[in-house]
Amino acid sequence: MSRTVRGVILAGGETKNPLTKYRAMPAVPLGSSLLMVDVPVNNCLQAGINKIYVLTQFQSHTLNSHIAASYPPMKLGAPDQQAWVDVLAAQQTVTEREWYQGSADAVRKNLGELKDEARGITPARDYVILSGSAVYKMDFQKLVAFHREKNADVTIAMHTCGEADARTKGIAQVHPSSGKVMKFLEKPTADDLGSLRREDAAAAPGAEFLASMGIYVFKREALFRQAGVLIDRPQLVHIGHHVIPNALAQEMKVYAYQHDGYWHDVSSLKDFFETNLDLADPDALMGTIDDMTGRRGASLPPAMMQDVELDRVIVGDGSVLVGCKISNSVLGESTYVGRGTIVENALILGNGAWMSDLDRKQALERGDRVYGVGDNCFLRRCVVDENATIGNNVQIINKSGVAEADRSESGFMVQDGIVVVMRNAVLPDGIVI
Repeated sequence: MSRTVRGVILAGGETKNPLTKYRAMPAVPLGSSLLMVDVPVNNCLQAGINKIYVLTQFQSHTLNSHIAASYPPMKLGAPDQQAWVDVLAAQQTVTEREWYQGSADAVRKNLGELKDEARGITPARDYVILSGSAVYKMDFQKLVAFHREKNADVTIAMHTCGEADARTKGIAQVHPSSGKVMKFLEKPTADDLGSLRREDAAAAPGAEFLASMGIYVFKREALFRQAGVLIDRPQLVHIGHHVIPNALAQEMKVYAYQHDGYWHDVSSLKDFFETNLDLADPDALMGTIDDMTGRRGASLPPAMMQDVELDRVIVGDGSVLVGCKISNSVLGESTYVGRGTIVENALILGNGAWMSDLDRKQALERGDRVYGVGDNCFLRRCVVDENATIGNNVQIINKSGVAEADRSESGFMVQDGIVVVMRNAVLPDGIVI
């Protein structure tokens, strides 16, 4: 598979939430040591797909740096034996003056690289095209085998969902025995949903529809054929909205591959929050990312904990927890939580610099700023972004029950009722949010 399949990760889109002010969503930390983009990269690598392209554009510096540091290329041996995770950043060229306008447009503008002509390697037979903002574990070997067994032009990985979610996703009408896609609509209206309901939906409450996971397999010829259509019709810029319906209109063979494991699209702050809390639940994700690797904590010491109470908590390397009580939460690398502090249902994304407890005390005595959560604080249902400083006796509990608020000048925002302490923010002693 390493010779005949390429991975293409779409990581350039803009997502509007407080965590993407300084970085793209695929560059947001996940769990204690990963970034979101590590999920599709690891799914590819574990299937033997080791020639991977990551298409970036929006707020891409953090993402580009992470890819370069975490996945150095292997350039030993013959060309076909080489492996890489290459960033294809949006750029202006002699023939292309605009940035990526959508997922399909991003693929089209990188066809020269995707053809592998400059590398002198065996041309790819199939391309696995993936979203950079979802959490799941899938055996891509089985996905590609299904695609080839059906001799499909395009295969869409799909997951069941209920009616409320169906209105926000790409929904397919699928032949119950062959798995062939007969109709596909992105974000269908209530009137459209009736014709898209699964034939066995009566026996599957909450799973009446099949939704696209943003994971596609394209046969080489099919991908380049659709790219040719995009050149002639540049207004067609999205895979779900435009390419899949166009492929069906051309009577190309489009099939659905149903994935029954955990999958969560992380396109909003609420999605991100819930997915991370799932990581702390030993039953929810059932090992989804346990064997995935990044290199964020490669040089950090183990976490240090003294006189703490933990219940369903993931703790990143380099963290220092002293005399605190934490439940159902995820702590990123180099997180500090002080004495008497209680943390419930919260995400603390960690810090870019490690300090021991002694180093922290000495820095405070000098009047230096230090990252982390101070003493006697109470944090509940919130996200603390990287390199934030929270003073002593601070309460972050959404006391007024606010659903939406922008207090970024004070270092925090509220979205979907979740308080987000902004990256590099400083919250003074005694503040109540």
